[in-house]
Amino acid sequence: MDGRSTVSRREVLVNGATAAAGVALAGCACGALGGCQPEKDKQKAITTGVVNIGPATDYPAGTANVSQLTKYGIVVTNDSGVRLAIWPKCTHKGCMTKWNEKDFEFICPCHLSEFDLLGRAIKGPATKPLPSVVAQQQGDGTLTVDLDKLYGE
Repeated sequence: MDGRSTVSRREVLVNGATAAAGVALAGCACGALGGCQPEKDKQKAITTGVVNIGPATDYPAGTANVSQLTKYGIVVTNDSGVRLAIWPKCTHKGCMTKWNEKDFEFICPCHLSEFDLLGRAIKGPATKPLPSVVAQQQGDGTLTVDLDKLYGE
């Protein structure tokens, strides 16, 4: 013999299947799949209580501010002085809409419903507005949002 070991076809298949099973079992937990984040590490939005979202000046008229989306799951809009905390969950099938700065509207990626700055449905299939509550201005110039009213609806 020439000193080389030989591996049977069966051994190659068994070893390959074992390796594939190991990768599948490891899944997201070990980061084997690119871009996957373990569920336990994902930050969940706070959805209860009255929360302070900062100075009212951070939300000028004619704007939508997405800075509270990760922490509280809300987009704060201001059409003409009234600041709304909007939960961008489509009222058609519950998909999360995205704020489209270019077209100045919320768009549902699932069925293409569209909502204006105030969360009103402007193109179906959704017919109901996005859930929202008015942000309350405090004496110190900051705004608070009652998340229980928003998410409890």
